[in-house]
Amino acid sequence: MYTDDAKQMYESDASQSGDSLAGVTAAVVGGDGREVEYLRGLQASGAEVRACGLPPAAEEVMGHPQTETPEDAVDGADAVFTTVVHITEEGELYTPEWDGDIYQTAFSHIDAGSTLFIGTSTPEIDGYAEENGFDVVEYGDDDELMYLRAPTIIEGVLGITIDHTDVSIHDSESIVLGFGRMGFSMTRTLEALGAHTTVVARDGAQLARARELGARPVHLDELTAVVSEADMVFNTIPAEVLTRDALEEMPRDSFVLDLASTPGGTDFDAAEELGIDAVLAPGLGGRAPKTAGRYQWMGLRRMLLEELDRQD
Repeated sequence: MYTDDAKQMYESDASQSGDSLAGVTAAVVGGDGREVEYLRGLQASGAEVRACGLPPAAEEVMGHPQTETPEDAVDGADAVFTTVVHITEEGELYTPEWDGDIYQTAFSHIDAGSTLFIGTSTPEIDGYAEENGFDVVEYGDDDELMYLRAPTIIEGVLGITIDHTDVSIHDSESIVLGFGRMGFSMTRTLEALGAHTTVVARDGAQLARARELGARPVHLDELTAVVSEADMVFNTIPAEVLTRDALEEMPRDSFVLDLASTPGGTDFDAAEELGIDAVLAPGLGGRAPKTAGRYQWMGLRRMLLEELDRQD
């Protein structure tokens, strides 16, 4: 069983760091198996934990039921953790295994002096924080967390790509759009697998780094000119870059995997009309939730301790 090994692993991490969370009350609201790992880490560090909106495994970890409402979970909590997955336009949290819906209005009940750790905040949540006097720490773009969860995302990328293509990645004409943290990891993997990789970006330093990895660097202004022979395109840019004009230049049997935040950077309606297989997959960080959650907790624990030290 994973649970006993995980408990020992988290307790070992906590004892080695020497930083106890005893006396801290923490709530985890919304999410999937990754957030269950937050509970394991919090408990191993000595915190009192509550949860709402998580998978049933959360109750086994805590040894008691989840709260009936998210308001009950956050009431009196020193720290509140919620999902890295973006909140919908309607304000709904990501709760794939919870019977019911949870909305961001629950965070209006967070107490003054507390801290909300969230992937990406919203104007509404920022308003609650200003009104109530709690802090908001966004971790979705944290460098440490992004690099820690990159391997699980890459595994998911490879699995989807294999399922949607009839050519191998090796010897393929592959294009990576964007060369941030995810674009870097994607390019390095493609190069290691023997793909002929082109990196498309605006920043000169990023293009130079792509060249160092062995990829062909191309400025974003030249995107339309380089997609005509693509077998597969991996987009990491959170703006519509694969426009109809660009898609019209692509082979109809090519594959597009868009990794940018919803709604992605692809004109999906145009792709469908043109017969190009295009998939939006922004949530691959949850593909291996036990591994991804443990890595995310490593970074979140550091953030929580920093926040507690700041408040002291």
